[in-house]
Amino acid sequence: MNKREIKISNNISLPKRGDALVNIFGYPKTFQLPTLENISGKYINTMYSTNDITVDWNAYKKFLSEVKPDFHPHALLIGHDSSEIENITLMALGGVLQHMNGISNYALVGENNINILTDIIKNKQPEWIGFNLYTGLTDFVFKWIKQYKIERASFILKRNISDFEHADRLLKNMVREARGPVYDGNQILYAPIIIGGHFNNYSFDESFEKGGDYVVRGKGINIFRDILLGLFEPGIYHDPMPYANIPQMDREVFYSDMYEFSDKTKGYIYSKIKSILTALGCSYTCSYCYISSLIDNLKEAYQNKGIKPPSIIQDRPIGTVLAEGQDIIRLDEHYGVKTAAVFDQADISLNNMNWWNELGEKWMHDIGIPFYIQARPAMLAGKKGIERIETISKRGLVSGISMAIESGDQNVRKLLLDRHENNSIVLDAIKNVKNFGVPLRTQAIVGLPVIKPSIPFNPNASKVSLVDSEGKEHYYDDPLQESLKCLDLVCSSFFRREDYYWNAIYSPFPGTPLGDYSIKAGFATGDTASRAYLFSSESGLNCFSDLTSKRQLAFSLTSNFFAHFKNGKDLMSLFIYEQDNYDLDSFSNFVLDQKDNLLPNDQISTCGLIPNISKNCLESFFDHAYRDDSDCMFKEINKKLAGYYLYLLDGLLLAAKMAVSYHTNKENKNSFTLSNLYRVERLHYYDNCYHMNYIPEKYADYLTDYLKK
Repeated sequence: MNKREIKISNNISLPKRGDALVNIFGYPKTFQLPTLENISGKYINTMYSTNDITVDWNAYKKFLSEVKPDFHPHALLIGHDSSEIENITLMALGGVLQHMNGISNYALVGENNINILTDIIKNKQPEWIGFNLYTGLTDFVFKWIKQYKIERASFILKRNISDFEHADRLLKNMVREARGPVYDGNQILYAPIIIGGHFNNYSFDESFEKGGDYVVRGKGINIFRDILLGLFEPGIYHDPMPYANIPQMDREVFYSDMYEFSDKTKGYIYSKIKSILTALGCSYTCSYCYISSLIDNLKEAYQNKGIKPPSIIQDRPIGTVLAEGQDIIRLDEHYGVKTAAVFDQADISLNNMNWWNELGEKWMHDIGIPFYIQARPAMLAGKKGIERIETISKRGLVSGISMAIESGDQNVRKLLLDRHENNSIVLDAIKNVKNFGVPLRTQAIVGLPVIKPSIPFNPNASKVSLVDSEGKEHYYDDPLQESLKCLDLVCSSFFRREDYYWNAIYSPFPGTPLGDYSIKAGFATGDTASRAYLFSSESGLNCFSDLTSKRQLAFSLTSNFFAHFKNGKDLMSLFIYEQDNYDLDSFSNFVLDQKDNLLPNDQISTCGLIPNISKNCLESFFDHAYRDDSDCMFKEINKKLAGYYLYLLDGLLLAAKMAVSYHTNKENKNSFTLSNLYRVERLHYYDNCYHMNYIPEKYADYLTDYLKK
């Protein structure tokens, strides 16, 4: 394999391993580009030294107001509207604008409403348009950009231009000459397109070819600052450096715009789960995740530099994180919300326990909202794991922990997923978390490419494969057996009623080692981007039979229930192999038929609002909730699901939430399916781990007596 040609620049003062990644002067006093390295045929690396970056953003804001008093950059920042959590990337970029005395506006769009951007641009007149582009959510964005650029080129040149490539080339040249927005006097004629987001990790060239004037790969904070300053010309830029110098996020303006934008986006404001970012970077190289490429990117950037690169994981300043917590409290008061938990979107939390110790005391005293965090099994296992969990649990600092297992087969985990924690570590991590009573969410992948390739394939030509160093093959004839191993691993652990077994059906991310393997082995086509980010109910691979795909979906929708039984693997095997149908009625019949064979991990629960209930209690509620003759079929399904409710968390409340969802679907003339059951169950467990347990208002009077008991 040919190595990329890299033009090495001299006299670069780069930080090395162990250095503090801060600018001791706070910010650069001059306006000049960092050292640039052209990675031939790919992109330009922006080799920011510590003296090039801004860490004291408040001082930088004051500095700009003095030396550039008329400088007030205005950008419209755009993301997708399909996420359940707020977009901290846009808020971070907005923070850059605010600390450059600029103006930020925000829009979250989907395929059905992206054309609203035309009206927003007309009304707001931004100088820049920035897209946070996610893999799987790109086609409609590129279509809009094409229309925008053709219209703008035609308007500026006062003639009809129909060819996009011609319009794109003309506008890029105008932006290159202007070093930014194109004006006619004080009138903005063209706001350049900036495209960032993880789509650019692999498809950066596509972003540029389809209309991006500035395409940003890797970290975007420093490049975005310098684009706004007019230092860069159009091109593809990559920042491989692991700086964590994100300013205080622009939550206030983001919320204001989301409140006005749509009823859907108001949900981010009124959600009781807010997001924050404690650290940047991930030191692991999981083969299915685009984040893993950050390590390779950093190594590439330091190639032939003669020094070791700094750690890929960097903590954000504690003062900045605390200030963002204060913003959450202040905006809660403004909008009449009470945030119950803060989701730490760091790829790995708890990396630096000295940092967490310092933050923890101040956070709980000043903010008082617990974090929901993500951690690796190895970080939670052993004595160090116990110390970590004890530190965060004794203060009530966390409401729950998410821990990825991905596969129960150690060989699959190591060879195919590039995860090197064995099952003993996984089991010890679960035990440690449960010894401190912290709700746990395990994560697994269903439908991995674990079967043997049917086409000629050289495993040595791939970064990952299921052939080990001794040539031994670790393939499965039936991929469901690999998924069952993961379920069995959790069933044999200290997994308890309040814990949730989360899984997603695999879809390849283009450019990741596992995505490339899936394509080379004939399991997928190169066109996997359209579904990669959406956690689809269908496999992103084309190598499974229709029956196997149906079984994978049934496994995915029901695995949390089976995870709560010692014999969960055997029960799941009966369900997926002995059934012809995998609908709600079939599942309820199975639960009823197996009522005497259910061996729960814990008989008595102390978690939840109404933790321990009886079958009679459930049946009384069903009689109350389903009184109409038209509800009799669903009522009977619920009665057959008694064992389902009895052994899951807060089963009576879960039954009440199920009833609310059923009646809502009924009013909207929609059926209630196994997928609906799964979604209500999933959100029910999320409510618990985010400290958001509640009694549905529709059944509050009925359930209050049980609370008193």
